[in-house]
Amino acid sequence: MSTAVVETAHVADLEPRNYARAVRRIMVFLVGIGLAIRVVRWLIPAAIWGDEAMLALNFYRDYLGLTQHLDHGQVAPVLFLWAERLALTTLGSSEWSLRLLPLLASVGGLFLFWDFTRRTMPPTAAALAVGLLAVSTWPVSMAATLKPYSGDLFWSTLLLALAARWHQRPERLWPLAALAGVVPFALVGSYPSVFVAGAVSVYLLPLAWRANLGAKCCFVTYNIAMFAAFGLNYWLVGQSQIDPNAGPTGEYMRWYWRNGFLPESLLQWPLWLLEAHTGRTFAYPVGDSNGGSTLTTVLVVLGIWWSWRNGYRPILVVCLLPFALNLIAAGLGKYPYAGCCRLSQHLAPAICLLAGTGGAALLEKWSPRRLERLSRLRWIVGLLIVLGIVSLMLRCLWPDRDAISRLSRNLHSELRSVIEPGDKIVVIADPRTDVTTRWYLHRFGERLVWLQPGEPLPDADRLWIVTTHAEKPDRTGHVRFIRAHQGWQATETMWYASRPDDYRHNKGVWWHCGITCLKRPDDLRVPPQLQAIP
Repeated sequence: MSTAVVETAHVADLEPRNYARAVRRIMVFLVGIGLAIRVVRWLIPAAIWGDEAMLALNFYRDYLGLTQHLDHGQVAPVLFLWAERLALTTLGSSEWSLRLLPLLASVGGLFLFWDFTRRTMPPTAAALAVGLLAVSTWPVSMAATLKPYSGDLFWSTLLLALAARWHQRPERLWPLAALAGVVPFALVGSYPSVFVAGAVSVYLLPLAWRANLGAKCCFVTYNIAMFAAFGLNYWLVGQSQIDPNAGPTGEYMRWYWRNGFLPESLLQWPLWLLEAHTGRTFAYPVGDSNGGSTLTTVLVVLGIWWSWRNGYRPILVVCLLPFALNLIAAGLGKYPYAGCCRLSQHLAPAICLLAGTGGAALLEKWSPRRLERLSRLRWIVGLLIVLGIVSLMLRCLWPDRDAISRLSRNLHSELRSVIEPGDKIVVIADPRTDVTTRWYLHRFGERLVWLQPGEPLPDADRLWIVTTHAEKPDRTGHVRFIRAHQGWQATETMWYASRPDDYRHNKGVWWHCGITCLKRPDDLRVPPQLQAIP
């Protein structure tokens, strides 16, 4: 009787082919969910906030100027800067147009990661890995953030996907030739993608060593292009962005990234490495510093063990070597290691792949029968999707990063609704004025005049006088400036104020703005009254 029961259970189980087909459908569904979440996140009308504004103000330079030292302590790959400059001049300065490139990079990275995983790992591991990348907080948020981090993910996954294609079928040369053509763009479009590019070279070396002459030539070309692109990009652009003679950016970035560099004392290394590998860099799907991502780290370790035991050792090379190269760069003080998840998007493919593999190993241990395993896999995928949707709903409820960016965006919207042809906006700004406010005012283009002390008012039909003040309003100075200019009639001044969301830690930091409309005495138009800005 026991033999009959075993045979019946075996017959009732799924065939391997049917199981793989069902898992592939789950992967396609996860990619669709990841695409939808990213597009909706991009569509949320969130205001440009401080970090974005500091970078965006540089986009008004010409293309040559973007290869030089950037303002506001910013460092970014030149290909990204040029693409954003093109978006600004062709699509406009709206939040959606400037965040379109990060969205496309994030979506492209998701599709490329899907292609990479299904060629390198068993179906269950690939599905869990894709699910992690599809809904994780940081990759999704970077899709709607005006920073180059989605590009780090895109270029890294592009290199990995092409490498996996050639490694799977070395008789086809086009993936290897494509790698040689793509790698210069990857290194000019993403600084940390060089770690992945180096790992790809080591990953493909044994295969290239045994390949024919054509493959060897393509492999050599890839390496020459990689070294040449890295050297020229660093010499022509990278050094300029951190040149101490041009500005304090280099020193500022070393201070800002200090937690991502190796401690000076060797005794501190073990604890630092433990914190680095259980903190925000491993926050997939969610996590935090101080050990908040320990579960993901455990899954990654389990994924490494499983891959080593089951003959997937070459994939460990391309997954783990970027960590090693990044760690060396951190030791040299060139690029932070595990300082923050957004700075480590080039490591996201490896983390998700290995964590997915570890999760699949546990799932196969708990569910040896494929039918039961598929059922539990669907439950896990469902939980991942719920997590992604909840995170998206929270962002819909609170779209803006802080109160100052929200006020600055609303101020721009109100001024745009009241100014007419012939009007100009005159700004007398406190040098400490929030950079977000400067960005939104800068969007008025030629209608905006930054007035320096002693300069006359510009010629216009009407002038909208805007004064900004940090910490406390200078209402007396604003009124004195208005009264000092005869021949104009002034409307009632509207005052606005905002404070940062972490007000309890920055009690002295306020942002104040006063707005007055000046019109000619013979102008019978009644200027529209500005509404209160929430």
